[in-house]
Amino acid sequence: MTKILIYDADPRFGEVLKTAVASLGYEAVVAADGYSVLPLAEMHRPRLAVLDYKLPEADGFEILKRLRTTTTCAALPVIFASVTPKFEIEMTIMDAPAVGYIDKPLDVAQLKEAIESLIGPLVKAAAAPAAAPARMDIPPPGAPLPPPVFNGEPDLDGAREDVIDLD
Repeated sequence: MTKILIYDADPRFGEVLKTAVASLGYEAVVAADGYSVLPLAEMHRPRLAVLDYKLPEADGFEILKRLRTTTTCAALPVIFASVTPKFEIEMTIMDAPAVGYIDKPLDVAQLKEAIESLIGPLVKAAAAPAAAPARMDIPPPGAPLPPPVFNGEPDLDGAREDVIDLD
């Protein structure tokens, strides 16, 4: 399975990214802090990294520079997730190759587009066994309904289901 390394200074947003990446069909590897990004990248050899741009330890560009100095991660594509305006990030990274950008709060469609622009669309293995048909347990009339399942994407105002707002 294609691995994507994730690090965000806000653990809640990191979990939201993990859920979104998994929903797109990728395996998420989440770094606990900025210092563990490089060792995890070398150990798991992800196809892409999604990094917070504003970090307490160092900015995302510092982590990108560290990744690019290693032989295993020199060409690793990186997507920065930030509330910092895109033009500010572009001015800092100038013409760094294989760099993308997504806004916070997360728009899953924008994340998918950024991932596909850097590593191409996800190719599912043809040899994978077919999934079993979904089983639907419908309670009899008058029976209490089970509690709703939270999928990680709250629909706060009902207007958009593809945007996650943590505030």
